[in-house]
Amino acid sequence: MVVQQDTNKQLIQQRLNFSRVPVLLVFLLLAARLWQLQIIQGSEYALRAEHNRNRTIELLAPRGTISDRNNIPLVENRPSFDVLLYREEIKDKAATARFLTEKLGVTSEELETRLRRSKGSALYHPILIKEDAGIEDISVIESHRRDHPEIQLGPQPRRLYHYGKLAAHLLGYVGEISEQDLDGNLFPGSKVGSLVGQTGIERIYNNLLIGKDGERRVLVDSVGREVGLADETESVIGGELQLTIDLDLQSVAEKALEGKVGAIVAMDPRNGEILVMASSPSFDPNAFSPHISAGEWNDLKNDPDRPLQNRAIQNSYSPGSIFKLIMAEAGLEEGLLDDDPAVVCHGSATYYGRVFHCADKNGHGALHLEQAIARSCNIFFYELGRKLGISRISEHARALGLGERTGVDLPSERSGVMPSPEWKMKTSRTKWYDGETISVAIGQGAVSTTPLQIVRAVSAIATGGLVTTPHLLKRAEAGGNLNWPDRRISIGVEKSRRIREGMWQSVNNGGTGHNAAIPGLDICGKTGTVQVVGNENKKLMREDSEDHSWFSGFASRDNPEIAVTVFIEHGGKGGIVSAPLAKLIFGTYFEKHKKSLNLQTEGARSQEPEARMMPKVIR
Repeated sequence: MVVQQDTNKQLIQQRLNFSRVPVLLVFLLLAARLWQLQIIQGSEYALRAEHNRNRTIELLAPRGTISDRNNIPLVENRPSFDVLLYREEIKDKAATARFLTEKLGVTSEELETRLRRSKGSALYHPILIKEDAGIEDISVIESHRRDHPEIQLGPQPRRLYHYGKLAAHLLGYVGEISEQDLDGNLFPGSKVGSLVGQTGIERIYNNLLIGKDGERRVLVDSVGREVGLADETESVIGGELQLTIDLDLQSVAEKALEGKVGAIVAMDPRNGEILVMASSPSFDPNAFSPHISAGEWNDLKNDPDRPLQNRAIQNSYSPGSIFKLIMAEAGLEEGLLDDDPAVVCHGSATYYGRVFHCADKNGHGALHLEQAIARSCNIFFYELGRKLGISRISEHARALGLGERTGVDLPSERSGVMPSPEWKMKTSRTKWYDGETISVAIGQGAVSTTPLQIVRAVSAIATGGLVTTPHLLKRAEAGGNLNWPDRRISIGVEKSRRIREGMWQSVNNGGTGHNAAIPGLDICGKTGTVQVVGNENKKLMREDSEDHSWFSGFASRDNPEIAVTVFIEHGGKGGIVSAPLAKLIFGTYFEKHKKSLNLQTEGARSQEPEARMMPKVIR
């Protein structure tokens, strides 16, 4: 009996010993799991628990406003909402994707792209799914908040360009930062989804226009509804920019360019402040805020007239007879015109075995410099070009800023071309021939300039040699470069006077620029007509074989305060097409400033009703 009891005790003890092992293993597993949850992953789960209770909403800072020189707002902001996706709230990925595509109209490709781009961002950082949600989108999101708490609305200020296409090329537009710009760190502090300047002032001064984002921490319930406010840091609006542009003049210029392809630039020759920069055709930057449709983008990109191109700085053209002003400066500085030589124009002349023609086939007769400028005589400047040679022409043209960027505070400016023997050897591995100089002497051949370069060069002649840096920024609330360098070239008082006199005669004494004349104003100017194809082939060509049209000038002769350059692609003769447009700008400027400089004779005053018929300010 005793033996049987001992046997039973041993059996029970063995069974207990066997059960201790799995129990111990279970406790070890539980301890390990607790260690993992509380020690190794404790901070992660604490963060998850915190986010189940709190949510941080970014308060994006509005960009700074942009105004004209008279503090008239050009660009401000409007309120809007973006659709955001909070990944930590997703319970069913397939259901979320269906909701976004079926209810909010987000394409599968777009959703996939946005998710891919956000892979590197923090888990709790929301993903931008759709910009500028409409009232229907907002209603759908609000009505399905309980089913889809992962989809929320976030406030986002949007750009509002008050005047649509007006000044679009210089203002630019904003858009979501590209992967390339993000990788290149072109906009420090930006992240996926950030809106940055893409072109124009918006891009070049992006760092001044952006503000400082704030945040709002709110308490949310289990379905993502806000139930309280934890704390809030307000955003700081970006810095305000005041530009040198005059809205009234800009409006008149763009109205004048309607239906044309070209550019108008006006500048204060004394300091380089740009008063007008108009390019046509244009585009509406509001279409890019927040996101331009694929159809609209393709229409802009494929338009043969290239409306996205700022023709004032991004296109270069042969300057035609405008270049005769640079030739005059070079001839005077080199002493070739000191004794006021006369050149006899018979309508054509032969140089290096080739016949070159003047615009007047019958010839102008004997001309001095001032008359040659006023009548735009090719023969006079052919002869001057022969004497100067291409190297000296190039040297003086470069001193006036041709063949180099002006340094204007806009992106993508072209430098144009000022040919020289060195340039030709570098670009085509061939030498320069003297016959090529004859064409360059009247602004044809290899020479090409932008309208902004021309207005700067003409301004330098107007001011007796002051070469400024054209610029658009007048004042920046957040600082910025307001030190615009200039330089002087040696144009003597008498030499400068002779060029100005020729330009004055061109407008006021029966010259080629007479269509720019305004009674009571001493306007100086020079026309230019650039042959695109030979006259014998024009009848066989399309409309775009018509000559390019130029006019450039300033007012007044002895106290220049505004310089204007007009360029019209395939417009025809400069004196017929471009000069009247320059007249509109001069007239509007002096009418606005209530100035009538250098009033002429009483007989001229009797014609003042014509002067009063200036265009009304357009806004």
